[in-house]
Amino acid sequence: MAKMTFSKESLEQKPPLPEGLYELRLEGFEPKFSKEKTSVNLNPLIKVINHPSETGRRVYDNLNSGAAWIIEAFCHSFGLELVPDGQGGFNIPGDFNGPEDDPSQWSYTGPLTGCVSKAFVKHKTYNNKTSAGIDQWMCAVPGCQKRHPSGLAK
Repeated sequence: MAKMTFSKESLEQKPPLPEGLYELRLEGFEPKFSKEKTSVNLNPLIKVINHPSETGRRVYDNLNSGAAWIIEAFCHSFGLELVPDGQGGFNIPGDFNGPEDDPSQWSYTGPLTGCVSKAFVKHKTYNNKTSAGIDQWMCAVPGCQKRHPSGLAK
């Protein structure tokens, strides 16, 4: 029987991503229902690019469907606007395909995949653990006059 051996160093968790402004690439989404099953956490798969020491590291954000103003800021950071749905609402550009009752089975196809944005990452503490989170998505929509939220990493 084969055994898997791990060094002591490999068992230590990496320190959180240092605070600062980063270029990020969206590689997809990993949607799931929220704990209460009243909304969907889109869980974007975003990774740092073009950084001398942090390229490839993942940045976590749940991007909950109940916070549309943050989803709008997220899309704007990639230079894309929400798309009118024809009924007075708005959609994320592209499509989520899969059964409506199971977001974990959804797959995203659309213009956000592979797009690059900028966001400010800040440290936050929860249950005495420090992690890095998105504090502000930087708008890249030309001429945008909206005031996008900041202070998201709490």
